[in-house]
This record gives sequence, C-alpha cells and structure tokens, in this order.
Amino acid sequence: MLYPALMLWSALAAVSSAAGLATNLAAEAFRNAPPAITYSMAKPIQQVTSTKLVKVAPQNVQMLRPVNGVYSKRYNPRSAAALLGSHQRLAGGFGYQNITSTTAYGTQYSVDAQFNGHPLSLILDTGSSDTWAVARSFHCIDYSGQSLPQDICGFGDTYPEPFQYGRTDPETHLFIQYGDGEIVTGPMGFSDVTLGNITVKKQQVCLANTTYWYGNNQTSGLLGLAFPSLTNAYLGDTHEHNWDNQVLYSPLFTSMVSQGLVDPVFSIAIDRNASTGMLAFGGIAPAPGLDWSRTASLDMIITNVISIPETAYQYSFYTIIPDGWYFDKTTNTKKVPYIVDSGTTLNYLPPQLADSINAAFDPPSIYLWTYGAYFTACDAIIPNVAVILDGIKFTLNPMDLIYRNLVDPLTGLCMTAFADGGAGPYILGDAFMQNALVVFDVGQAKMRFIPRQRY
Repeated sequence: MLYPALMLWSALAAVSSAAGLATNLAAEAFRNAPPAITYSMAKPIQQVTSTKLVKVAPQNVQMLRPVNGVYSKRYNPRSAAALLGSHQRLAGGFGYQNITSTTAYGTQYSVDAQFNGHPLSLILDTGSSDTWAVARSFHCIDYSGQSLPQDICGFGDTYPEPFQYGRTDPETHLFIQYGDGEIVTGPMGFSDVTLGNITVKKQQVCLANTTYWYGNNQTSGLLGLAFPSLTNAYLGDTHEHNWDNQVLYSPLFTSMVSQGLVDPVFSIAIDRNASTGMLAFGGIAPAPGLDWSRTASLDMIITNVISIPETAYQYSFYTIIPDGWYFDKTTNTKKVPYIVDSGTTLNYLPPQLADSINAAFDPPSIYLWTYGAYFTACDAIIPNVAVILDGIKFTLNPMDLIYRNLVDPLTGLCMTAFADGGAGPYILGDAFMQNALVVFDVGQAKMRFIPRQRY
C-alpha cells in the first residue's frame, strides 16, 4: 500500500484524464511529440493560495561542485542531450542522434551527503529518482557483464557498512539502466540520509554491489530528484526486474516533504562557466545577482522518455513552455516544450529557430555535423538574445553564448550556445540557467524563474 504522500507525488507525473484540464497552449505544444516521448501536465500536491517564494536558511543550502569524468571532461552521460541522443538512436526521431560521448557537452554536479554519518559525494540528477551509493565490496563489470578491477568504474569513496536499519521487507533490489548504458544494481534497505542539516530518517536507498559505470574518481553514487513513479525497486533477486514485480517507494525529496522537514520546493542556481552552484531544499537559494522585481511562473510539465525493450530505463524531466524567443530585434512566439537541465551545456532549439539565432552572429555561425552544433569566429559580435517566460524577457549574458574553450581544430571556430534540437524535446541548458535561478515548486506544480544575468 502506498503512503498518502507518495500517492500524491505519484499523481504529480500522471497524465490528466480530462482533456479540458490542459491549456490550449499545452495542447499546441504537445501535438508533435517525437517517438516514445510523452508530455503530461503536472498536478499540484499542496493546494495553497500564496505563491510567495521564501529564502531558505543557510543550513538547507548545498553547494554544487562540478565533477569531471575520466573519459571526457566535457561529457555528461546523464545530461538530457546525451539521454535523448541514446533514446533517439533506438526509438527513432531526429535531432539528437549524433550527440555522443564526444559531443554531449555538459557538467555533472555533486553534493555532499551522509549515509548513517558516513560522508559521501553524490551526483545530483533531476532526471531520475533513486538514491544509491556503491558498497565497498562491489563488482565492476563491462557492458557484456565481464568482471573488471574496481578502479575501472571510477568511483570515489565506497560505503563500508551494511544498512543502518537492515534490508527492506520483503527484500527488494535496485536495477537501473541509464540512457547511456550504465547499469547499477544492488540490495535496498534503510538508512538515515543527511544533506546539510537535514536528516531524512530511515530513507530507502541502495548499496550498489554490481555496476557498469563511467565514473569520475570523485563521486560514490547518485542522488535523484525526480518522481516516485520513476523509482526502480524490484522484488526478489537481482535477476528479476520486470514491471510486474516493481515496487514504488518514497524517494529522498519526497521523504523530506512527507516527514515535514521542508516545503515541497527546491531551487538550483548554476554559476557562470559552470564553476559552482547551489541547491536549496524548501525555498530559494541565496544566489547573488537576483532580480526579484521580475519573477516568472509557468506550469510544470513532465517529459517522459518511455521505456522500450532495448533500454529498460525510464527518465523524466522537468519541462516548461516558454512564450517565445527574442533575438536581433525579432520575436519568435512558437510554443514548444523545453526541458530545464543543469547537466546540459547548450540550448537545443527547434531547427529553424537555432538557424536564425546563429545567423544573427557576426560573422554568421555555421553548422558542423561532427559536433551537432554551430560554430562562429571566437571574437564574433554576439546578438542580443532572450527567452520569454511568463511575458518577461530573460536576456542571456553574451559571456554565455560563445564557448572559447570549445574550438574546432580544423576551422579555428568556437562553439555557440545554440544547437539544433531536431524534433525535440528541446533543452534550456547551462547557457540559460547561468542567467536565472530555477525553482522547482512541486507543491503547486509550477516552475519559477528569477533573472540573474549580472553577478
């Protein structure tokens, strides 16, 4: 039986059964979903009349640290771009198929956590729901299941103890296959989990004992902030992970809310050049440069990447529908869904829009298929570009629109921040998030944005 709070959170990602509940704007944006992608209107879990955003106490703020992978310092295998690339190569569609380990530019961020007082560094992931750490005696394997030395999987400190409160009853295990092929499996049990001064009691977690993993030699696992419907707990041994023996459970942030530790809101601020960031539970992170006079509020939409036989994974992303884009004294008001993802470097736009914005650089940007991105002169004149949210122009700082450290060696050109997203779903990545604090108000099913262009 599901706990009442968990039932409410599960409803958050459910598709509305009444077509009249979806706005005309959403209906227009949902009309042309790519293969094996669905969009759904989120439902609020806390009916309140006030929409006031509250700054949280410092003890509820976690600093985000960028971490680099061992295969490529610019590759994030769990970015929305990388996952959609893997998905489209299997399910069809176009736009992300050429986004691979050499072109899926993105930054992974880690947070400090504790399992039963033992410090761990965990990758932050808003696209998945499970929280896990690797056990000291884990087995590292390759894609075919052959054993490898532990250091090949690239973990940081391992967790040295059994579960603080023992295994789940009945016994369950985690099995998750991420979009890039990484696999994590292991028993599930209960432990107190601490983030800053917030301690979630008897949280269900996994101690991974078998992994196929692209590690960074720094982090020890992953902290998921998506929905209970995406948890990956299964009854029985690790060989049994079919949908008919899947068991939903309350993931970490859901437990924070149900235990009365925080309000059902978290916020993320990514600093310029993806150097640092903040994650705040229960309210607004105290980031510098916030323009409180212009706060946008949009309906929260859920983009679901549907599990298909070849993948056995599911991902879900927080998504919005902007009013449009402003660039070079031109306004484009076509309504399409955009995933908000701190793990993706670039902004992925509809093809015609990406082409138009890139043409506004001086000299105009050119598309290089090898990268799936546009390049221009490293000293190009940058156009004035803004994304329009809730009627407010969120201007993107020119500093964020050319990557002078991403240079094509053949042409000497630098990558721009606007890529072709094909059939979608489209992505607002770090090039946008460095210009706004993003509030995930799951209590009211809203995404809220506060400009921070200059800081």
